[in-house]
Amino acid sequence: MTSIKANIGKYALKGLGLAALGMVAYDSHVIGKLSADTFASSKDADAMTRRATNTLFLSNPSVIDAKIKEAALRFETEDNTRHFVNSGVGYFKGFLSTMVSEVVPLGLGVGAFWGNKFIRIASSIGLGLYGVTKFFKDFVGWGHSRDLNSAIK
Repeated sequence: MTSIKANIGKYALKGLGLAALGMVAYDSHVIGKLSADTFASSKDADAMTRRATNTLFLSNPSVIDAKIKEAALRFETEDNTRHFVNSGVGYFKGFLSTMVSEVVPLGLGVGAFWGNKFIRIASSIGLGLYGVTKFFKDFVGWGHSRDLNSAIK
C-alpha cells in the first residue's frame, strides 16, 4: 500500500497517457469502420458499373457471348469476396489516416505512458495544453481562421 501512495503521481501520469492512447485508438477504430464501408461500397459500385456496362455491348452478335456476360454479371452480384477484401483495405486506410492526423496526442500519450519521469511529466503537460487548446478551438469555437459565417459575408 505504501508503494502505491509513494507513486501516485507516476500512476496518475500513466493513466493520463493511457486515456489519451485510448481516445486516439477509439477514434481511429470508428473512422476505420466508416472508411471500410465507404471504400468497399465505392469499389463494389465501380465494379458493378463496369460489369453491367460490359453486358450491354457485344463485339459480334452472339447468343453464347451474351449468356456468358450475363453469367459473369450474376456471379459479380452474388460474390462478396471483393467487398470483404476492400473492407479490410478501407479499414486500415481510415485507421492509419486517423492515427497520422492525431499524431500529437498519440505521441504525447505514448510519452506519458511509457516514458521516464521527465518525459512523463513533459508529455502530461503537453497533453494538458493540447486538451485546453482543443477545448477552446473545437468546443468554444475560438481560434478558427475561416468560419462558414465569415466566408459568406
